[in-house]
Amino acid sequence: MMDKKNRLKNKANSYFDRANYKKAIAVFEEIYALDEYNEKIMLLRAARCYELIKDKRKAILIYIRVAKEYAESGFLLKAIASLKNVLELEPNHIETQELIADLYAKNGKIYEKKKPKVKSFIKNDTSFKTKKAKIIEEDITDAEDLIIEGDFIAKEDDFSEEEIFINQITEPIPPVMQDVIDASTLLKPLPEIPLFSKLDKEAFIHLMNKIELKKYRKENLIIKEGDHADALYIILSGEVKILKEIDENSNIEIARLSEGSFFGEMALLGNSQRMASVEAATELELFVISKEMLDEIMNKYSSIRETLFKFYRNRLLYNIINFSPMFQKIEKEKRLTLIKKFRSKRLFANQIIIEQNGEIPGLFLVLEGNIKVYRLLENANRQDIITVSRGAILGEMSLLTGSKPMAYCSTLVKTWVLRLPTEDFDFLRTEYPEVIDYLKNLKEDREYELDLLGKLNIGIY
Repeated sequence: MMDKKNRLKNKANSYFDRANYKKAIAVFEEIYALDEYNEKIMLLRAARCYELIKDKRKAILIYIRVAKEYAESGFLLKAIASLKNVLELEPNHIETQELIADLYAKNGKIYEKKKPKVKSFIKNDTSFKTKKAKIIEEDITDAEDLIIEGDFIAKEDDFSEEEIFINQITEPIPPVMQDVIDASTLLKPLPEIPLFSKLDKEAFIHLMNKIELKKYRKENLIIKEGDHADALYIILSGEVKILKEIDENSNIEIARLSEGSFFGEMALLGNSQRMASVEAATELELFVISKEMLDEIMNKYSSIRETLFKFYRNRLLYNIINFSPMFQKIEKEKRLTLIKKFRSKRLFANQIIIEQNGEIPGLFLVLEGNIKVYRLLENANRQDIITVSRGAILGEMSLLTGSKPMAYCSTLVKTWVLRLPTEDFDFLRTEYPEVIDYLKNLKEDREYELDLLGKLNIGIY
């Protein structure tokens, strides 16, 4: 049967390429009749042919038929994508709007997932100026809105393996890396449409009317590395290749994403440039959400905002574990044990996390944001040392020597850090000598830089 299907597909594609759409329709429908479960896409191609010959009514009927078949088979994204085609042909097609919402409401219940709870321990840690010891159980997604107490937001999140890894947000992995932690092996899949799982019927219809459906041919470029971020993408069908630039003339494929995944949120939420190119590996259908639309729906629907930032948070954690030099010489199982010793901390701008000649608050890893490192000299002048960002490590000099911090570290913007408490640093000495070796080398480099800055009187004002 496979040979017969392939012959018919070649025949149908030949008719289509020659714009003989009526004959192409007949062959597409014949292929579907041979294998209704696996060849629903043939009906979609037939519907496209009806569009091209201006028979909108038949095209709509086929799109609705395919949507129902996909829904019955449990392919909710594909069902909605098929119905989205109807709305593109007839934007005010009320029956289709209602059908999209009904399909979502009936099937979406099985995808609902409660927001994870984590215990947050606020200890009698004078260096963090907390008011009193207590235990709070809060949603991690609410961390941005907490009130500042003293120098810090009064919250530190414990996070577990389940909080760090979600299989739909796997970051591109350089092929030369060994023992990379694969998120897809750690959890069951997330909801098929996690961004939309808490929207009510009216909100969902509103969103579907605004989202753009785009189709790409194999090898079409979707995102170019270095470009400004202007949209978020959700894969409805097909696969994309993640490409990293090696030099001006060549790229290397470092990952693939398939149906149900979304991409583009890192640069969009982090206000940065695209970190990789994305190309269609197969014929592809995407939902495209522009930055303006994303801002609108995040402001209007808190559940979408929470889900996106949770994915963003997890991808940042995933990057730290797999790509930070501090973790590279550690076996992947031991990396998980170590990362669980850290606490997640959200900070506002202009907060001092390390104070010159103050207490030693711990070891910091910067997940997102910018931190200025500076020191006050004996003559009361200030000397700027460096501004660090994502991936930077701070606090290792004092922890290794037991001396007071030699400089201030202060946030410039909203910043997200991981903190290993001072009392847990001895755990590194006994269990992670590889990390201690890395930190010692980092300390020596920074001592040399500080000495050089002092001799050259750079950055003083």
